[in-house]
Amino acid sequence: MASVVQTVVSDEGSYMKDLAKFEAEYDSSHEDKAHQTRGIFLKKFPFDSLREMTLEDYVVGHGTPSFCNLVESGTRAWANIQGATSFKFGIYYGKEKHDPTFRYRFVHKFGTTREEAFANVKKAVIDLAEAGNANKPDFAAIDANPLSQMFKAKILSLYFPKRFLAVCSAEHLWMLGDILGFASNLPASEYQSLLLKAKQGDPVTRHWSEPKFMAYLYKVYVRQQRPIAPPIEKPKAKRHRKMDFEELQKERAEIGRIAEEFALEWEKERLRGLDLKHLVSRIEDRRKYPSFGHDFRSFTSDSEERFIEVKSVARVEDGHRFFLSENELDTSRSKEHQTGYYFYLVYFDGKRNPIELEAMLAERLYANADMLPSAYEVRFDRRKFGSN
Repeated sequence: MASVVQTVVSDEGSYMKDLAKFEAEYDSSHEDKAHQTRGIFLKKFPFDSLREMTLEDYVVGHGTPSFCNLVESGTRAWANIQGATSFKFGIYYGKEKHDPTFRYRFVHKFGTTREEAFANVKKAVIDLAEAGNANKPDFAAIDANPLSQMFKAKILSLYFPKRFLAVCSAEHLWMLGDILGFASNLPASEYQSLLLKAKQGDPVTRHWSEPKFMAYLYKVYVRQQRPIAPPIEKPKAKRHRKMDFEELQKERAEIGRIAEEFALEWEKERLRGLDLKHLVSRIEDRRKYPSFGHDFRSFTSDSEERFIEVKSVARVEDGHRFFLSENELDTSRSKEHQTGYYFYLVYFDGKRNPIELEAMLAERLYANADMLPSAYEVRFDRRKFGSN
C-alpha cells in the first residue's frame, strides 16, 4: 500500500527518484545542528521546570539566553519563527520606534500590568505544555491557547518532537495538509501531528529524523526545488602559499584543546536534543590514543556509533582549511568507520573564542573540498646509519 506521502506523486518510480535526489543533496549537519540547539533549550528549560520560570527567565531583551530567546533565535536550526515582532511572546523587555525607553511591554489581552500579563502568559505556556504531553492531545484546546501560533507550535515541537512536527506556520500546515490529502479545517496542531504520522507510515521516511523530514517537506512542497546543499564548497582557485610550520604547530596546540572541549559539550547537547541523554555518559574520549584516528566515539542513534574528529578551522585568503593526518584519512575511509566518521569543524572569532560548530560527514566533506599534501612525520633510528 502506498504511503500518504507517496500518493502526492504520479507513480512509485517518480517518488523513489525524488527521494533519491533529496538524499543525494541533503546535508546531515542540518539535523545535527537542530538537535544540538534543542539540547541547549531542554537543558536550560526542562519540561518540569516551567512552573519555576520567572519573568526574567522568560522575556527577551535582557541579553540572556531566556526562554523566548532560545525558542526563537537560539533554536533557529530546529525551526525558524523569526520575523514577527516580540509581541508574539505576550510580554517582552524593549523599546519601540515611538518610545525609545526600555521597559516591559505586553499584549493587553494578557493583563493590564506586567505582573498580571506575565502570570497569564506563563499559565498559557504551562497549559500548552501539559496539553501537548497528555495521552491524547486536545488539538482544539491547543489551538485555542492564547499564545501566538508560530510560538506555541515551536514550543510543542521542542518538547514533543515525536508528536508535533516543527512546521510552525499555520499557512504551511494547511497547505501541506491539503497536498497530503488530510481532512480540511482541522486545528493547526493536529496537522503537526498528522505530518509525523505520515512520516512514520512511509517505509523510507520513517527512518529519518524529524528535522530531515521537515527539510524534505519544505524542499519538495513548500519551496519546491530549493537545493539543500552542504555549507561548504571547493575554493574557487588553488593558491600556493608559504607555510610557517613552527608557527602553525604552536597555533594548533593553543587552540586544539579549546576546540575539542567546545565540540564535546556541543555533542552532549546534540544527544540531549535527540532524546538520547542516556548516552551522554557513554561518550568515549580517545584523544590520548591517536591510533584510533578520531577524538571521540559517540552515537548517532541507540544502535549506531559516531566517530568524531574535531578540527579547528582557520580562515585563509582562498577559503578555510584544517589539517588532516594520514591515519585520520585512512580511518575515515575504512569500511568500519566510513558511514559514521564526522568532522566537527569549530570556527573561532578574532579573539580565539569558539563560536560555531558544523558537524560534517567526512565522505560528504571530501566531495566538496580540495585535499592538498601538507606534511609528514619522518621517523628513523639514528643508530642504523652507517651500519653494514
